[in-house]
Amino acid sequence: MKRNIFKSGISQYALAVAAVAATSAICYVLARYLGYQSISLILLFMVSILATFLGIGPVLLAASLSAFIWDVFFIPPRYTIHIERTEDILMLGMFFIIALINGVLTTRVRKQERLARDREERTNALYQLNRNLSAAANKAQFLEESDKLYKTLFNSISHELRIPVATIMGASDSLLSSVHPEAIRVELLTEILKASERLNRLIENLLNMSRLEGGRIKPRPDWHDVHDLVNEVCENLKEELSRFRVQVNIPEDMPPVKIDFGLMEQVLYNLVHNASQYAPPSTEIGISAFYSDGLLNLQITDRGPGFPENEISLIFNKFYRVGGSKPGGTGLGLSIAKGFVEAHKGMITVENRSDGGAMFRISIPAETFREDINQ
Repeated sequence: MKRNIFKSGISQYALAVAAVAATSAICYVLARYLGYQSISLILLFMVSILATFLGIGPVLLAASLSAFIWDVFFIPPRYTIHIERTEDILMLGMFFIIALINGVLTTRVRKQERLARDREERTNALYQLNRNLSAAANKAQFLEESDKLYKTLFNSISHELRIPVATIMGASDSLLSSVHPEAIRVELLTEILKASERLNRLIENLLNMSRLEGGRIKPRPDWHDVHDLVNEVCENLKEELSRFRVQVNIPEDMPPVKIDFGLMEQVLYNLVHNASQYAPPSTEIGISAFYSDGLLNLQITDRGPGFPENEISLIFNKFYRVGGSKPGGTGLGLSIAKGFVEAHKGMITVENRSDGGAMFRISIPAETFREDINQ
């Protein structure tokens, strides 16, 4: 609905009349010192001031009243509306037109400024609304992803816990309820040990992920032999690796390096264990290490199925499991390996081998014993 531009309060009209009357009174007192032409400028200035805060109706009243008062009280002959000189008639007309135009234009400028402020306020309101909606959408997405992650974690851990717990309970019950030959007792006890190790590995992964999430992983480097690191991992995975041909390639003159042995052992353990889970039996699993340009480089290779190209950038994400993965596992091993390598300020990458299988590459800055002696 169109707004009535003459809809101003009575107080504004009263203010306009009062302002004109007061200004005219002052000018009447000073008329003997000022020419009537100068008084027209004073009255015009007063109308301009009123136009900055009054509506268009009061401004038009002030312009008309000012022109009338200037004619009657200041233009010779005074106290009459009659004007003798043509110049004064022209001047009166110009005064009225200028006062009118000035008042109208100033009022319109104020109106445009008000509209501009209104648009700015609406724009800000829309912007805030958009931000709030975006925040709400992001929160909803976060909650949805958190719920999905929780379900994935719960299902994964439940599966991982159920199998070893069932194995331990079954083997223990059999040992307690019956007398078995020594060979069967050893077999049952071995099953309990394997299930316990699986539970321990799950707990270790969860604790390590918690430490990574909390930023509590701080490497404590010390001098270590890379041969010892690889041998320790191979020994811990002796049973898993027994079905493969393990090829270790480390230069004989490989110098000791400064690393956190515990963290790097876990990294290598997770990668080699991952290879043993997916590579076909009797194939080769390779472990290589060398030092170059201030970096300790480790490579783990296998002849497994590799990774789908569209998923290879996701395999280090928490709880991520490649499509078609065999049952079991939490999807934490590679993520933990990446976190421990990055804690050493290093980098880990993976790629598919051209002739089949996958290759993990690790590069971490590390001092060597030789460099330390030279310094």
